[in-house]
Amino acid sequence: MELALSMGDDIPGPDSISSESHELVTAVRELLDAVMRTDVDDATKASITTDLATIISRLRSKERQPYITVVRHVNGRIENVTQAGSGPLNPRAPIVSFDRVPVPGSTYAPVEVTAHAVLDASMSGPPEKAHGGIVATMLDEVLGVASTAAGASGLTVALNIQFRAGTPLGVPLTVTARGTGVDGRKSFASGEVRHGDTVVAEATAVYVSVHK
Repeated sequence: MELALSMGDDIPGPDSISSESHELVTAVRELLDAVMRTDVDDATKASITTDLATIISRLRSKERQPYITVVRHVNGRIENVTQAGSGPLNPRAPIVSFDRVPVPGSTYAPVEVTAHAVLDASMSGPPEKAHGGIVATMLDEVLGVASTAAGASGLTVALNIQFRAGTPLGVPLTVTARGTGVDGRKSFASGEVRHGDTVVAEATAVYVSVHK
């Protein structure tokens, strides 16, 4: 990513993000879920809207430039913690946590990565099921991490998804992805989402490096 390249050795570690920052994002996630589920009367909604306007004003009183935040993990892996696929500082992103992700070596080497997720009501499509676009975002993110870990980062140019079953909300999901190969500037990945032993969606992806 261009921001990381420009920062060089100045990229902070994950511990540079305060617990208060994480707590704020968690509270906003809970707010989104509560807004989806609420049945309070209109007067209460109007009062809450006024309260939120004050909170929004306080948050906007000082903004980061650029707003994108990247960190470097102890193993050297760089993560954008504000991106929409799994960024822990982005309350709109699915809650996705990764098992240890290998750092790419000097040559391409196929790898497998595993991530875990729980989707809330703000990400719903059918009743008690996740919207397919959210599942696609999650797959694109985890497959992209696998491709990068294998040694071939790039932009998504193709994502083919087969939905095998509805993806349930509020339960643990496992996303497994593999960087499977490279051909010039193109790299390839595959993966699937599971709820328990059931595959609910699987995908293949093609990425193209922005660097010639």
